[in-house]
Amino acid sequence: MTLTLPETRAAWSQPDFAAVLLTELRQTGALPGPLQQGLSRGSHALTDDVALLVLQRSEQGDALQVKAGLSYFSIIPGCACEADPTPMSELPEYVELRIAIRRSDAVATLALLDD
Repeated sequence: MTLTLPETRAAWSQPDFAAVLLTELRQTGALPGPLQQGLSRGSHALTDDVALLVLQRSEQGDALQVKAGLSYFSIIPGCACEADPTPMSELPEYVELRIAIRRSDAVATLALLDD
């Protein structure tokens, strides 16, 4: 996935970098795809309560590299029928993303990392 993250690029050396990155990922609509792809317990990713932890940051030439862990929840929706015994419960999920941001134009690529 390719997107532009100018605010994240500008916050690279700031203490609120992780918060800026998460906010910008939400604003660009970049979270649902990787979170849905990374499901291991549920069948539908919930994007309302996502926590982001920066695991690694590095600079390589024109690229800013970030490895981030995202904790979130998923559900296995039932039919919502009166006799449906399956309660709607949230299941914990976790994925790791590699985010590469070009310094020159803030164009970024996201890649879901395998376990």
